[in-house]
Amino acid sequence: MKRTVIRILFVGIIVCVFGFFAFTTTSEAVPIHDNIATQQIALDSIPTRRQLRRHFFDKRELLVVYGATDPSLANKYKTLLDTINQLPQNGRRRNATIRYKSVSEVTEEDIQNQILFLIGTPQEHSLLERFINSTPIEATQQGIKLHPNNHTHTSNILSVSFYPNPENNQLPFSFFTGSDANALYEFLTNRIAKNGASFFWQTMDYELYRNTNRIILGNFNDQWQLDTTTFFDYSKGNTTIAQSEHYTLTSHQKQLSQEEITLLVEDLENTYQNIITFTASTKALPKIAYHIYKTAEDKGLMLGNTQQAHIDLNDNSVHTIINEKYQDNAIEKENALILHHLLGTSTSLAFSKGLAIYFTDQWQREGYPYWSARLFESGNTLSLEELFDNELIEKESPLLTECMTASLVAFLIDYWGKDVFLQRFTNWVPSTNEIRKLEPAWQKYLSKQAANHPKKNRKKSKITYLKGFNFAHEGYQIYNGYTSQKATEAIVKQHDMGSNAMTIIPYSYIRMDSSPTYLSIGNRAGSENDQGIVHSAYEAKKLGMQSLLKPQIFFGNSWPGALEYKTEADWNAFFDYYYRWIRHYAFLAEIHQIDALCMGVEFVKATLTHPEQWKQMFQNTRGLYQGNITYAANWGEEFENVSFWSELDFIGLNSYYPLSKNDTPTDMELKASFEVVKTKIKKVYETYKKPIVFTEIGFRSTEAPWKNPHADADTPFNDKHQQRCYEVIFEGIQNEPWCAGILWWKFPSYLEYRGTKNTAFTPNNKATEITVRKWFGK
Repeated sequence: MKRTVIRILFVGIIVCVFGFFAFTTTSEAVPIHDNIATQQIALDSIPTRRQLRRHFFDKRELLVVYGATDPSLANKYKTLLDTINQLPQNGRRRNATIRYKSVSEVTEEDIQNQILFLIGTPQEHSLLERFINSTPIEATQQGIKLHPNNHTHTSNILSVSFYPNPENNQLPFSFFTGSDANALYEFLTNRIAKNGASFFWQTMDYELYRNTNRIILGNFNDQWQLDTTTFFDYSKGNTTIAQSEHYTLTSHQKQLSQEEITLLVEDLENTYQNIITFTASTKALPKIAYHIYKTAEDKGLMLGNTQQAHIDLNDNSVHTIINEKYQDNAIEKENALILHHLLGTSTSLAFSKGLAIYFTDQWQREGYPYWSARLFESGNTLSLEELFDNELIEKESPLLTECMTASLVAFLIDYWGKDVFLQRFTNWVPSTNEIRKLEPAWQKYLSKQAANHPKKNRKKSKITYLKGFNFAHEGYQIYNGYTSQKATEAIVKQHDMGSNAMTIIPYSYIRMDSSPTYLSIGNRAGSENDQGIVHSAYEAKKLGMQSLLKPQIFFGNSWPGALEYKTEADWNAFFDYYYRWIRHYAFLAEIHQIDALCMGVEFVKATLTHPEQWKQMFQNTRGLYQGNITYAANWGEEFENVSFWSELDFIGLNSYYPLSKNDTPTDMELKASFEVVKTKIKKVYETYKKPIVFTEIGFRSTEAPWKNPHADADTPFNDKHQQRCYEVIFEGIQNEPWCAGILWWKFPSYLEYRGTKNTAFTPNNKATEITVRKWFGK
């Protein structure tokens, strides 16, 4: 199925705030008049965010206007802004042109016609003072007022993105402001140092920082007032809960009992001492700041990082999530921080990564020796040549590389002895001959470890009749994507509608007509990353719902079915890279016991021409993942002709068969058409005797969606027509022995998605929702 527009909209949202920039020149100044009305927005036509973003991309220009009465500070701004065009650019965002001026140089023509970014304190920036009156935020020398508190700390910095220009509401303006001019300059300097040429990007419409820490975030509503439903306040609840010899523990909105704190400190100090003893180091190390967060969403909103744990070398800190989703799963990133101080950085990424995991007893709950044994038994280990390939270590699955590098470290300590390992830690790079000689001993070690750590057989979830949706990460922001409380609310609503299952869909990207290469695994905060998958699957399981993990590939202006290579060498390379990518999700699904895994989606040419490669991937995956495995075939040629269905637990069908070519068919016509479709489905079932699940099926809420169900929306909103299609499908599959369930395309990760009367596939808040409740309730 082609979903080009859907994904392009995602890219537009990701890049909507600001892209990457180059510089041009300034223009002649005229005085700024103080008597121009700048009242809070009261417009004949209130612009939408989408309109403002569209105007930004039409112009692709930005004028930065800074205000500083201190000449030395003004010179610093000029020097800083002059450096931006030399900064590296990120291909995910679009280029734009930047010019900059001081507020004394800006013209009335600039104000009316340019997309403005204002930087300065209100008392030193007359244009900012004039424009800020149009917003629902008060910013004065005394502080910044939000919801309705006044924040008076001198280090507070407010960042606002894409608000309507009060003197030309078709264009956006943005600003950084605070009460201390020097603190504001340092804030901008840090943003540029951290984000390079994309320093204008931010998570939400407005963000308040204190000492570079994000403490308040929120959005504006459709009337450009503060939205009380999307507001996060992290200014309180940040408490130092323990001091130990080597750690200061700070909790951020996370409540821990005294017993939990005591056990945590003991574990931290014990591991710290184990590392010191191992290295025999006498170095005096700085105390570690250990920060604890309640959820990935909280951590992400405060820091812009949703990973389960990460370290920051700049301030010697560790940031980790502690909650029920990661119970008994301590990945102990602090070990990497300690080892960095004691041993420095190794030339081999495998040594640095692996030694930190070597001291982590409950890595991914069972420990790295157990998971290494499972990888060995299933033929999924890495060779020594691969382990000493730094590019591969960076691009492979982090789950796989952390496990295998820890086993490598354990092997070499056993094989060489600790002292030799430590001597070689920093600079040892093995030759090809040394790797060749070590490989047999490495394989023997892995075999012995597998014998010492037998598999814990988990009961495979029985796939009951699945009723649910493809749960789509629509927001592409931390606060409305898979990691969010909004996602939890959307899962709860699906359950309330009668769902007993849902599909979770992380994406990667392949550029069509390019050579095969590594597929990226999502890790950006706000993307469909591992933490979002874990969160959504856990929340569904709490409600008694099953989860199907269905990783998919986005192909820009094409789709997976069109992927084709001219040589077998390229095909082989593709399957190697693809399996490395899908194996990551198999490993993740096994660790977190997700019920089912979909091994691919709509690779029409790849499956019909190379079925044996797919069968091999299925077999290799089964040795690692103990859940149910399927594949989601595209309707028509692929579904009806692919030859590997006997290898799977159930057959997946992405069904977008048209139901009629007519604009006004009767219900009888639609039902008769679906009967024809069912004969094709029954034929596959009769051949393979495997249950069939609609891994996707859907209709937009548009005029006549039955004509071309997968098409982009190019007709008016009509949820009654969508509802008719749902009724036909539900009625048609009831009591069919071949049908093991239906997972509609799709349901959004936040319930406000695209507002009312949208033409998207979701039935949420439409007439179709009534039909879903009726049939799912049976």
